[in-house]
Amino acid sequence: MFVTIAVLVWAVSISSLAGYFYLQSATYSAKLAENEQSINEMATAYDGSMAKYNSLLSEYSALYGNYLFSMDDNFTLLTYSFGKLLNSLKSNYSYLLIDQEDMNKTYDALQGKYQTVDQKGNVTREEIGELLSEYYELFNVLSMRELSGLVTEAVTLTVSVCIDYENKSIEWHNKTSMPAGSTLFQLTQEIATTNYTYYPGMKPGHIRLTSINGNEEYSIGYSEGWSWIWCYWDNEGQEWVSGPVGCDAWMLKAGGIYKWSFEHWSWP
Repeated sequence: MFVTIAVLVWAVSISSLAGYFYLQSATYSAKLAENEQSINEMATAYDGSMAKYNSLLSEYSALYGNYLFSMDDNFTLLTYSFGKLLNSLKSNYSYLLIDQEDMNKTYDALQGKYQTVDQKGNVTREEIGELLSEYYELFNVLSMRELSGLVTEAVTLTVSVCIDYENKSIEWHNKTSMPAGSTLFQLTQEIATTNYTYYPGMKPGHIRLTSINGNEEYSIGYSEGWSWIWCYWDNEGQEWVSGPVGCDAWMLKAGGIYKWSFEHWSWP
């Protein structure tokens, strides 16, 4: 009888283990299939993005060649081609221009500059050259952000950010999840209520924060005041390093630590 019971227990145990491993195997196979589909979709989207990039780059190169080797002093005829190129950029990256404020403002600033030049009777080499230079920079940033967005669904970054209100309080947002390819500006918008000023001529990055959670910068006359300054933690040097570019140009990295400080400044 004991032998029979032992055999039954063993049989039930083996059946349970077999069922468990079968479910685990089925779940693992389903996950692999899901990942494979995700990778295939990403590869397809990447190919589409590269095809779009190469097409726009070819259009830009043709126009740049006409500009570079033109023997004419009047570049008015090239402004029409530049307008078509600018419209093509907008139609190809319209969703990014709608979703990302900084990119939309940069595009609008370039569009405004183009319209001003286009209304002139005699466009100089310097004017069309400046338009082409700003277009190329915007084009590359848009294409880079699109490619970063393709990875977003598969990769999420975990970062930490501190908001130092000087004598008031210090606020930490640890282990904040952000999509790969996000900027410090996008991170700050996620964790706080912000106001900012956009500077078309400032680069890299065009945005300077003027308020975080209602704490606004201010000046005391023309010689001193308080402003929001950002920095990042350097693991090698074990120190805070002042941000070298605008917050909208600084790409987050996995495990990165960032800080906004409300700091006093003054001119000598």
